[in-house]
Amino acid sequence: MVFLYEGFSEGLSGEAADDAYVPDEEEMDEMVNATHHQGAQAQLNPDDIVYGYCTEMMVELGKGEHPKSFDYEAFRNYLNTLGDSTLVVADDEVVKVHVHTEHPGTVFRYGQQYGTLAKIKVDNMRLQHESIIEREEAIQQEDKPQPLAEIGVVAIAAGAGLGELFKSLGVTTVLSGGQTMNPSTNDILDAITKAHAKNVIVLPDNSNIFMAADEAAKAAEVNVAIVKSKTINQGMTAMLGFNPDAPLAENQEQMTEELANVISGSVTQSIRDTVIDGLEIKKDDWMGIIDNKIKVSEENRQQATIDMIEAMLDDDSEIITLIIGEDGSRQEADAISQAITGAHEDLEVEIHEGDQPVYPYLVSVE
Repeated sequence: MVFLYEGFSEGLSGEAADDAYVPDEEEMDEMVNATHHQGAQAQLNPDDIVYGYCTEMMVELGKGEHPKSFDYEAFRNYLNTLGDSTLVVADDEVVKVHVHTEHPGTVFRYGQQYGTLAKIKVDNMRLQHESIIEREEAIQQEDKPQPLAEIGVVAIAAGAGLGELFKSLGVTTVLSGGQTMNPSTNDILDAITKAHAKNVIVLPDNSNIFMAADEAAKAAEVNVAIVKSKTINQGMTAMLGFNPDAPLAENQEQMTEELANVISGSVTQSIRDTVIDGLEIKKDDWMGIIDNKIKVSEENRQQATIDMIEAMLDDDSEIITLIIGEDGSRQEADAISQAITGAHEDLEVEIHEGDQPVYPYLVSVE
């Protein structure tokens, strides 16, 4: 307050004081970190607020039914009896009021005696104050270094929907990457750091990323285990074996065992004419890739997906998960699901939005 009033004085007089005090670096650090320099309102108790409603109104004088003659002093003096922090500004046409009170309605009714209420506003300062305290506490909590979690999981996947799916399964950090955009060793190392855990499991979800993941594990300052999932589908199934209370080695072993319980399929478009393992593939055909081997090639995408799923099924199949990419559609996915369940009544089909590029549909059969 002293600094503020000195500033007012200098501004009005036009004379700058020559005794300006400049604290040294150590004093500045003390000031910044001092409790009394934190949010002033956060240091107060909401219960100490005597008048809890910040009340404002604008009265158009002389309007309405039988308005009273306005007298500034009498008007202001009455409002002073209703609360504090009273501010009344008036001219011949309008009076503007600000007051802290426990009875906003009384303030408004009093204003109506002198004219029409053109504008009113009420804020509950106790609730506002509680929000300020919560916000200050949250900021202070964020500033505190958080202890490392015991174990975390990093999954590599492209697509906002896939990211949300992985997080719903318990993944700590999702690193964007995959087919055609493999992350570097440093990218994976950064993701391991962001997992903020003493022990971290990495799901590459693509065999092309295995080497970079291994190098990141060697360079990391925490314990890292790689569960070598070759596909997004395998990565999700591996998470079914994750136990946050189990040791790192046990989790790696159990999650690796889960990889064998899923058949992975993906649908993508051919870019040229070719023949692979006796299968003739034409440019722009839709290919069904099962566990990284092309098994289906069809001109129609929906049919290619259905044929691929049929080729993935065996007597033990129970659940089919269909993940829609950014080029897929919910309508087509529903049609695919209906075709499969129509032919196999004992199968269950789950559909999720993955938003992944390159592959309009990812499919897993368990």
